[in-house]
Amino acid sequence: MRRLALGAATLVFAAGCDYGTPETDVSGKFDAGPEGGIVVILDGGGVPATPPDGAAACPQGACNYQTGAGCPASTPACLPLVSNGVAAPGCSPAGAGTKGAACAQQSECAAGYFCAEGQCRKLCCGGDWTGCDSPSEHCLKRLDYGDGMGGVIATGAMLCYPVNTCDALQPASCTQPGTACVLADPTGVTACLPPGSGGVGDACPCQGGFACVSDAPDASPTCHRLCGAVEGGAPPYCQEGEGVCVHHTRDPAGVGECLKL
Repeated sequence: MRRLALGAATLVFAAGCDYGTPETDVSGKFDAGPEGGIVVILDGGGVPATPPDGAAACPQGACNYQTGAGCPASTPACLPLVSNGVAAPGCSPAGAGTKGAACAQQSECAAGYFCAEGQCRKLCCGGDWTGCDSPSEHCLKRLDYGDGMGGVIATGAMLCYPVNTCDALQPASCTQPGTACVLADPTGVTACLPPGSGGVGDACPCQGGFACVSDAPDASPTCHRLCGAVEGGAPPYCQEGEGVCVHHTRDPAGVGECLKL
């Protein structure tokens, strides 16, 4: 996890997710390259990711961050309110700004939104991408508050941020300093987030260009190189000892993972 200070608020970037265990029955799915030296499995299988129950994942309190339920019309915004160093859901007045609207303070954002990095962002919980306004945003970043002494106060809330704005096979396709293009959640969307440090076989979270996955049902997830999953193969290629390039349902089009099957 990486934290980004935002005055009184702190965003924690959730990267290096475990994308699950790949299907191991791949008989008949090998695609050798033109010289027989590159093996790509274009149909590694898997089922579409199931979204978490974000509303249930929100902390208990006067209201629900993701749905807004529990707040009256006079104070319709459900926000993390701090008392005695502890944050809990509470109801506050709201403005009119929705997804992407410029803001300088929280009172400018509508109910269900939080002012972060100068924009109103949809509140969500538990990584539930269905709690965001559209498929172009996913529930990616934890929202914490600074405690004024260098620490943070956890709120249990998250924020929706844009996805699929970069190329997972080109980590440097992100221009914001300190970020790389990574697979951001189990659906296979990409986002520009601070990467981990894990390389081939290392513990997660992973560098850009790698995914945190398991290559056997009983194996713990580790970092595996991403590869070009197209007929005949494409860069970046799996290196010697890394296995073969396998594209799963969880991966973006044209992207696979180097796995030992």
